[in-house]
Amino acid sequence: MKKENIFSWLGSNVGLSPAQFLSRPLKGFAKKALRPGLGIILLIQLLASCSCTSRAVRTLPPQDRQFLSEVRYVISKKEKKIFMRTKADERKQFIEEFWKQRDPDPTTAENEFRAEYYRRIDFANHFFRGGDSGWLSDRGRIYILLGEPERRDVFPSGYSFYDPPVEIWYYGFFPVIFVDYQREGFYKLEPSSARRMGMINVAQMQLKPPGITRNIRQFDFVLTLQADAPGQARLLFEVPYRVTNLVQNDQTGALETRIKLKVLVINAAGETVLEKEELHPVSVDRNKLEQLGKTFTIEFALKLPPGQYTAKTTLENTADGTQVRKELKIKI
Repeated sequence: MKKENIFSWLGSNVGLSPAQFLSRPLKGFAKKALRPGLGIILLIQLLASCSCTSRAVRTLPPQDRQFLSEVRYVISKKEKKIFMRTKADERKQFIEEFWKQRDPDPTTAENEFRAEYYRRIDFANHFFRGGDSGWLSDRGRIYILLGEPERRDVFPSGYSFYDPPVEIWYYGFFPVIFVDYQREGFYKLEPSSARRMGMINVAQMQLKPPGITRNIRQFDFVLTLQADAPGQARLLFEVPYRVTNLVQNDQTGALETRIKLKVLVINAAGETVLEKEELHPVSVDRNKLEQLGKTFTIEFALKLPPGQYTAKTTLENTADGTQVRKELKIKI
């Protein structure tokens, strides 16, 4: 293909408008805090490794191999073929055009699509580790493609004493189930969930995504349960520094905020057995900004009679008033 035709081909065959792009679920983001719906066409790719193993790919320079690896979830087969046929000195232009075609608002300096895509990779690497890189795990792939679930139920001890740990993510009415069969943190997509993907796809195609998320630094946390002893456990709130708005203290120079934690625990009969509110100060030395790539953890102790409970939690960042609510099914 001639040089002048490579990028005109991209513009006419791949360069969809933001509205068209969003209407194709696998390729777009819908505007909602931390759950813009990366869609679901060709969800069979969700279960595939999507790695480029051909001899031609292995001969590419490291930066080109890295690009193909990182965009495996959003690059089309046609785009990949064009990239492979593009001369080495033209691939940088191809990459720029690749992201440009996906930019929902070219009038702004930031490409929101690209920023959100890499934010999801970063989030997956941080929270879904277990053998492989987090973004290559089953949970990582689902998160990158579908975004944050509307609800996530975590069963660290399984449904019963002898069952492996389970996570259930809800997208609308459809659950996506992950099972840690080896009890070593290797969560795998449960087979029936793969079959449900087709149903999710049908439902998603009937919705009109309202737009692109503009605020990439969305306050969020990961909630898990740590069993300590019979009748005793801890709720662990892992909050990334990078998504937490911090305010500089003019006297000390530190970056600070306070996180307000609210916990409501309900038993199987629907009765409130615990309700508590705590305030946790957060302070980061400005000279140690590398901490912004890590997390701080808030621990909340539970001492309850054995049984099934639901923990309804809220974290509020007092620096800007943003709140995140999550529920967790727990067994003590």
